[in-house]
Amino acid sequence: MKTNLDNLDIQIIDLLEEDGRASAKSIALKLGITEVTASKRISKIIKGDHCKVVAIADFEKCGFKFLLPMGIKVHGKQLEQVAEKISSLDAVYSVSAVSGIQDLEILCATKTLDETVQLLDVILPSIKGIKSITPAISSKVYKFQTDWAPLGND
Repeated sequence: MKTNLDNLDIQIIDLLEEDGRASAKSIALKLGITEVTASKRISKIIKGDHCKVVAIADFEKCGFKFLLPMGIKVHGKQLEQVAEKISSLDAVYSVSAVSGIQDLEILCATKTLDETVQLLDVILPSIKGIKSITPAISSKVYKFQTDWAPLGND
């Protein structure tokens, strides 16, 4: 059962977004609450699947030179099967069903031109059910937001 978040929960999540290693004690001090309250709220937030504390790697600093957003058209009613297969690929970081011209939008990252060519010319075309692939290469990333769910009123 998921619980609703209140303003205090949102403030705690904001602090964890700034520093995922922040202790309950430091959060309590910043928010003027007890350490026990902070600890219980953090536990409730995480157990309720409202957020999880993870490290976000920088693609470029990790050696990925190519960021590849792509549109995928699927034959018939094979969307789920194609999405599952694409999701299993190491180079794929996001798979979304979309409305419009494409059926799926994916985001991939590769380290070398050879890896990129292999993905575009061999791996993706070998997936049964893909009708067409519309690849692109990101030349400059203007925004890559990792706190995807807007919780506050800001």
